[in-house]
Parts: sequence; C-alpha cells; structure tokens
Amino acid sequence: MNYSYSVATRVQPCSFSKSCPYLHGESTSKVLAERDYLRQRVNQMQNLFGFAEREITKLKEQVCQLTQEKESLEEDLAQAKQAPFKKFYSKRDSSADVPKKRGRPFGHPGAFRKNPETIDEYVAVPLEKCPVCGSSKLSICKHTDEHVQQDIMIKKVITRSFVHSHYWCPHCKKIVSGVGENEIPKAPIGPVAKAIASFLRYQTKISYDDIQRILQNLFGLDITSGVPMMYIGIGFDNKIYQKGLSLYEALKKMLPYTPSIYADETGWKRDGKAQWLWTFSNEQLVFFHIDPHRSGDVVKEHLGSNYKGILSSDFFSAYNSSINAFAKQKCNAHLLRDVKKLEEKFSEESEVISFCNNLKKLIQDAILLHSQHDELSPEKYKLSKKDIFRRFKKLYKLPVSHPETETLRKRLLKHKDEILTFLKYPEVVEPTNNRAERSLRNLVIFRKITFGNRSDQGTKNVSLISTIIQTAKLKGLDPKQVLKTLLTKGLTPKLSEQFNLPQTRSP
Repeated sequence: MNYSYSVATRVQPCSFSKSCPYLHGESTSKVLAERDYLRQRVNQMQNLFGFAEREITKLKEQVCQLTQEKESLEEDLAQAKQAPFKKFYSKRDSSADVPKKRGRPFGHPGAFRKNPETIDEYVAVPLEKCPVCGSSKLSICKHTDEHVQQDIMIKKVITRSFVHSHYWCPHCKKIVSGVGENEIPKAPIGPVAKAIASFLRYQTKISYDDIQRILQNLFGLDITSGVPMMYIGIGFDNKIYQKGLSLYEALKKMLPYTPSIYADETGWKRDGKAQWLWTFSNEQLVFFHIDPHRSGDVVKEHLGSNYKGILSSDFFSAYNSSINAFAKQKCNAHLLRDVKKLEEKFSEESEVISFCNNLKKLIQDAILLHSQHDELSPEKYKLSKKDIFRRFKKLYKLPVSHPETETLRKRLLKHKDEILTFLKYPEVVEPTNNRAERSLRNLVIFRKITFGNRSDQGTKNVSLISTIIQTAKLKGLDPKQVLKTLLTKGLTPKLSEQFNLPQTRSP
C-alpha cells in the first residue's frame, strides 16, 4: 500500500474553502480570521470594562469622602462665624454636648442697671378714662407704683454780661478790676462750650464742622461769623494748651518716679512728614508725646537716664540696652504672636512645633500663676515660680537647628531677665504691654480720621489735651469739668490734688 498516497487523500482541502455556501459565499479563512480578531477584542474590552469598574468604584469612594469633608468644613466655618457670639458649652452627659442655659450660673447675683441716687423731679400721672374700654367712671385706689426714668434736657445758650468794677490800687499805682466766676477774659465763648468742643474733638473724634453743628443744633450756640470753624476750633485748642501746660509738665515730671511704666509708640503725620506718637502710661496716668524721633533718647527724656521703676515694652530696640531701669518687662503677647507665626509657617517641622509648644505652654502657665498670686500661699507661689524659671532656663539654653526658631531662642536668651519679671513683682507689673496699646487706641482712630497735624502747635495740642482727658478719665474725673477749670482758673490746688501732683510751696 502506498503510504504517501493515503495521507494525501486524508488532508485534501475542501473544495468550498474560498466560497462556502453555508457562509453565504464567504471565504472560510476570512471568517476564521475575523472570529479570532473578535475574540481578541472581546477579551480586551472585558479587561477594559473591569478596569473602568474598579476606577469608578474608587472615584465614588473619593466623592463620598470629599462630600463628608466638605460638610465638616462647612460646619466648622459656620461655628467659626458664630464663635464670637456663642456661649460656652459644657458636657451634661457622655453622649452629646448640651448647651448651657442662657444667663449667669445658678446662684450668681444678677446684673442690673444702677438706680439713680437722686430724683430731680416727681411727675404725677393721673388717669381720666380707662385705657381699655374708655369709661370715665374710675375710682382711685390706694396702690401706686413708681417708674424711674433718666433723660437729658437740651439747654439753651446762657448769655452772661460780666460787669467789672474798677479800683485804684495805691500800692501798684494802677486801676485794676477782677475776673468773674466762669469768665475767660476777652473771650466771647465761655469755658463750658470750649471744654465740650475739645472733648468732642479728642475723645469722640468729631470734626470741627460737626462740633459747630452740635453746638448750634443742640444748644443754639452759633460760634461762627464768616470764619471757618477749623480756625475757631484751633483757637480753642491753643487756649487749652496755654492754660493746661503747667499740668502737662507736672505729669511729665512724675514719670521718672512711678513704680512702673508701660511704653509704646506708633506712627504720626505732621504736615506729611513722619513723626511718632509715644505713650507712657500706668494705673495713675496716661502721658502722650509726639516726636520726630523714634529712639531711646525720647524714652530717656521722659523717664530719665536711670529709671527707678519697671519699664514694660515690646522688643523694639529703643527700649533695650541704652535704657537703664530697675527692671524691664517685655510683652509676652508679642512673644506669643511670634510663636503662632512660626507654628503656621512651619507646621510640618517637628522641631519647630516642639519648641513652640513648650514656649507657649510656659508663658501660659506663667500668666496663670500671675493671675493667682494673691490666692496662693507664699510658699506655693514661690515653688511654682521656681519651676517656671527652671523650665524657661532649660528652654533658652538648648540650641535649635532650625534657623528661624534659633533666632527666637536667641531673643529669649538676650532678654532672659526681662521675660518673667511680672512673676518677681506680680503686684507692680503685668505680663503684657496691653495697657500701653489700649491707651493708643483712641488716638490711632483719631489719626485715621484727621491724617495727623499740619503744624508743631497742632501736635502739641493733641499731646496735651489727650493726656489731660485720658488721665482725668483714669482718675474718675469728668474731663469736661477739668478742662473748664483749667480755662477759668488754671492749675488750682484742688486740681493738683485730684491729679496726685506733688505739692509745692508757693514763694
């Protein structure tokens, strides 16, 4: 049997391979190639669909997570907006935060407006008809009630004519006359109007034109006669400066002998040129001075070369080594602000955060101890103070590799004897320089409104009048009455006593 012949017979190709009637005349090789191609594409699409499903699932999870974060941030934002107006909350149970009941704690005495000590006028309130039904058949009862109400009266201008009697003085060989009560010689406007005008100008920060309108509309006093009100107001200020200069100088002389002084400075403008508004204040007085210089010489001029008290200030160089004082206190509020800036700028640096947290906790503990110094026993206060000084020494002695944090540490090292002075003398000085900053606040607003002064005399007027008004308020005096007394009588012994000025014997 021929082997090759039988094999050839078995593998003989189909006669319909090029045009199969069962494939609608298509070639079998073409159909098989298309089948293989479509199988491959189906596999590719299945893999692609599987990948897309997995990606869609991930994106859905991310969208859900971002939605939750958005809702949380919106809630935090709403709480932050309401934070200045919200009450403090306490936990009533472990499951939820329950807001405290509005008002003061139970048992705490309520706060009410103080009743007037005197009644100027009693007004009877009869009733002719019933306010409900209108009936006039009313019978009076024995019961009465009293409603106390305070109001103001718009007073009209009082015009006084001072009639002076003239006398011959044989000793002076001159004809002389006196000055009446509440009279300013040769001045058409009296001391009360001038005092009110200066108070409105430097305390409530009202323009000269608005002062004119207030005096005219509320009191009926027309003080203009074709002359701009600004010049009249400046004349008022100059008069107060002349009469109050002795008081201003006496307060300046008191500064070197005060047990503590809080000093600060801010920018000022005089005819477009930069100057500086200085403040020296404590519990007894507030002193202002406008100077073209921002150096330690200004501090020496007011406190002397060797100040015997404690000087509280910020870290500005004018208060540093060139100024001698019994002790110095640097503002811890400024220090905490610098710590906060470092934390925000380098929030990912563990060394920075560690140093800032330690310093912040130290200052907060020191301020808390200062607030409790009169409640703790001397032994306990001494031990707590010693522990804080030990922690502070450890903090400023260890160098830090981070450059900006090291700069802050070196500042602590430089002022190591001036950071915690308030713990050594808790009854004399405060931890911050906030008192000086508060004293500047009114004049800072005044500066924004007026843009400063145009003359040297204007800066002197601002310094003197603001000093007198702020110091009078600090001592519980009426600034308008003080200005009135200065305009009419000058610095009287009673006024010196009210301002605690040292008594000097008249020659």
